[in-house]
Amino acid sequence: MAGTSSSAGSYRGLLALVIVLGALIMLGVGALIAGAVLGGGRPREAQSFNASIDAPGAHIESTELQGNRILMRLSGGAKGDELVILDAGSGRLLGRVSVNAK
Repeated sequence: MAGTSSSAGSYRGLLALVIVLGALIMLGVGALIAGAVLGGGRPREAQSFNASIDAPGAHIESTELQGNRILMRLSGGAKGDELVILDAGSGRLLGRVSVNAK
């Protein structure tokens, strides 16, 4: 009978461990639900910017987003065809590439 009392003590320890781990899991799930309800998973609002490009008589042929850069291909106008590169976050002009066809 002495073996029975020692195995009952080890089961008590395991039972306490299971109860503690179960409580921790429940707290973690509750924290995830509370975070979702309180807006932790809200999508970011879109940023807007204004960019002014000096290209008289030109029109936009195409635009393309590459990473955090906006590439605009302009055609016509006094400077001919050109590629304008803007920062997508701020709208700041980063560069221009002109095509001089002669």
